[in-house]
Amino acid sequence: MEEVNLLRQTRSIGQSKSRFALEFRHVRKVYQRPAENEVYSDLAFQLSHGTFVAAIGPIGSGKTTMVNLMSGLERPSAGSVIVEGKDITQLSEDELATFRASTIGVVPQVQNLIGELTVRENVQLPLLFLRKGKTERAGMTQRVLERTGLQEDAARLVGTMSVGEKQLVSMARALVCDPPILVLDEPTEALDPLVADVVLGILRGDNLTAGKTIFVTTHDRRVVDLAKRTMRIKKKIP
Repeated sequence: MEEVNLLRQTRSIGQSKSRFALEFRHVRKVYQRPAENEVYSDLAFQLSHGTFVAAIGPIGSGKTTMVNLMSGLERPSAGSVIVEGKDITQLSEDELATFRASTIGVVPQVQNLIGELTVRENVQLPLLFLRKGKTERAGMTQRVLERTGLQEDAARLVGTMSVGEKQLVSMARALVCDPPILVLDEPTEALDPLVADVVLGILRGDNLTAGKTIFVTTHDRRVVDLAKRTMRIKKKIP
């Protein structure tokens, strides 16, 4: 397994291709409050199509920030983030939501599911952004619920579920549109062994994730062992 040390360097991860699944071009990210904190000053790298990368690093090194930048949940202070050839830093919030629904499946560390909705309703939300018809939405949602083992919980309110069960719902929602890129932030953190095994099984490369570009932040050695590449993110010293 190749390991890439990353802080301020330009590096292609995976096979070289003329067009990458994802690129960071001289990205700077600064948080202004409560005090100015520069997480990245000049971050540049590329991910090739179909690469499975595990990003590891200490708390505070910027792993979650990287996930948020590549999925458009945060914008860089400077520089560009290119996803499937499109500069997402130039998109409006509405354009970003639609683009993310079709292109990037995101499983955040902090769950952002809607507790008052059922599992089925939460999972199909990305399909609404893509304006899929009712019949198509139902079919796509049912397929991913079955493949993630959630079909029997489809009518259950998410607010009644455990942390691990909610993580599976997030996985299903990220996969429902069959996006080419899957981004996960600590997907097995604090899960009980049974649910963690289910998540690992999905990442292991069944037909839900085959051929996708996968970026995972993790401290879990089992996830690192599954990945094709490891990105080590060093904490910036002030």
